[in-house]
Amino acid sequence: MDIEYDALDTGIEPGGLRTRSNVKLLICYILDSLRQPVKKELIITSMQKNGIANYFEIIDAFVDLKNKENIVLVDEENDLYTVSKSGKFIASNLSDELPRTIRERTLSTICDLLAQEQSTKENTAEIIKQKTGYLVDCHIKGGESDLLSFSIYVPDSKQARLVKKNFQSNPEMIYKVMVAAITGNSEFAEQTLEDIKNKGLRKPGSR
Repeated sequence: MDIEYDALDTGIEPGGLRTRSNVKLLICYILDSLRQPVKKELIITSMQKNGIANYFEIIDAFVDLKNKENIVLVDEENDLYTVSKSGKFIASNLSDELPRTIRERTLSTICDLLAQEQSTKENTAEIIKQKTGYLVDCHIKGGESDLLSFSIYVPDSKQARLVKKNFQSNPEMIYKVMVAAITGNSEFAEQTLEDIKNKGLRKPGSR
């Protein structure tokens, strides 16, 4: 039996979702699997990043699911959604219709995005303008207090933004570097530098 593809396929990778029903099903599956309110933006990003569904089809799917009360907007200010009882029923009974690789890739991506978002909230970096440059004031949280805090001077706003971005993308790595330097643990320092190389943190002037 031939499958009728009714979804836009612009930007979709081979194996992506080409039916509107499956796009809606994946959204219900994500929200049901995570069991917590999630920003619509994160769901869209996780699906687009993997080339799983067309952007406009995802937006339309959200509207349709909300209108049918399969998903619920629980926080309008932060655009947070959760799944309703009917959405849970859809996810639990129909999720096998979605390719396993798509389910796993999407969940893995959105979990990484959620972890990064939480890290950004907990580990702060503030850019402070000085007379001759900028200070980037960084804080790594450890419970109720700072585990590590430091300020670094850079000559221009471009480098300040890059330092802030790199810090917030992986504060754990920064902490490891500082500990390795302070303790003089050369083996740990070498391993950490290799991890940074593999992580691919951006350097000033890089594109």
